[in-house]
Amino acid sequence: MRLTVGILCAAALVAGCGSTVREPSNSANGATPPATEALQLTPLIGSVPFAPIPFAGSDGLTHLVYELWVTNFTSAALSILEVTALDADNDQQVGDLGIGALKQRVYPAGARQATNVLQPGQSATIFTHLALATDRDVPRRLVHRVRLSASALPPGLRDRTDRLGPVAVDRRPLPVLSAPLSGERFIGADGCCDAARHTRAVLPVNGQSYLAQRYAVDFEQADEDNRIFVGDARDPESYAIFGEQVYAVADGTVVDTRNDLPEQVPGTYPADIAIEEADGNFVVLDIGGGFFVNYAHMQPGSVRPKSGDTVKRGEVIGLVGNSGNSVAPHLHLHVMDAASPLAAQGLPYLYDRFTTTGQVASTEDFDAAEATGVPLVLIADTSTRDHTDQMVLDQNIVTFTQ
Repeated sequence: MRLTVGILCAAALVAGCGSTVREPSNSANGATPPATEALQLTPLIGSVPFAPIPFAGSDGLTHLVYELWVTNFTSAALSILEVTALDADNDQQVGDLGIGALKQRVYPAGARQATNVLQPGQSATIFTHLALATDRDVPRRLVHRVRLSASALPPGLRDRTDRLGPVAVDRRPLPVLSAPLSGERFIGADGCCDAARHTRAVLPVNGQSYLAQRYAVDFEQADEDNRIFVGDARDPESYAIFGEQVYAVADGTVVDTRNDLPEQVPGTYPADIAIEEADGNFVVLDIGGGFFVNYAHMQPGSVRPKSGDTVKRGEVIGLVGNSGNSVAPHLHLHVMDAASPLAAQGLPYLYDRFTTTGQVASTEDFDAAEATGVPLVLIADTSTRDHTDQMVLDQNIVTFTQ
């Protein structure tokens, strides 16, 4: 059987089986099989399990965020040296990850540290982010050219380039949300598109992998002196955002809530928190079209709607708190394709209007301000800009109005 032939040749790959596999001729009737593309054994296989969806960011660029899943199918270590995203229709380069980027973006399954070297049989996720000048530059389809070195192959065949991970770009219409908060100096912390704590938070849930937080953001707030908190760091009341009203970002139906979890003491994450309590006091809102909004970490007793209620855009649904898996008071928000905050795929979304008034210099600077109360370090000379139908990006400082 051809299946057996395929298995034998796959096993022979590590011994240098580099010949192509072709359909056998039909000896019974002498018919010649139709011409097909030659098959080639590849030491690395890959796919894109969830298609990229283009969206406009606050930087004026069009972004695609997705994951390329790969597996080393050889009996020895394999190094991924370069990944180039190509327009599948014309082979034009769309984006490129060199070895430096790959050492920070390739995560073996279950690993906390990135590496571009995969061990025998090891699978990994390559977290990919493409930023294009305009929406017109987004291809219909992508494919990936991967340059690698497979030590299991004979010396002359170890360094090779393969194509894998073809995927059609998803052009579904995106929801345009109103502001979830109202006021000045809200910080879009750990936001899209390269903040590891959200965009790389792949979770194994109920036998499947999900990335519900692919486009999640943690909104915190600074005072007029650019401080996240003043006073006792262990008191939630010390934080600028604590107690701010949280608003429905669209008309919708509430599908799930929780309202009884206590505030955590800021400064450290709670130990051994159950997965069911990770979001603290929350609201999941079905806004239609296959989009669900998750609001997390609100104050106990502040969540107003109940499951089954309908809410209107701009309606107050709760207060910012520090419940659940939270190190400081903030509003966590993400949009997903199912009602579960974790067993779902994260989807991009836009805000109808907001103003950027600054930019935190780095995640490290944000973390220092959150942990110690020092003023945020900002990028100098950041101009104030009004935005419509764009996503708040990582470390943007924004003004929201209702």
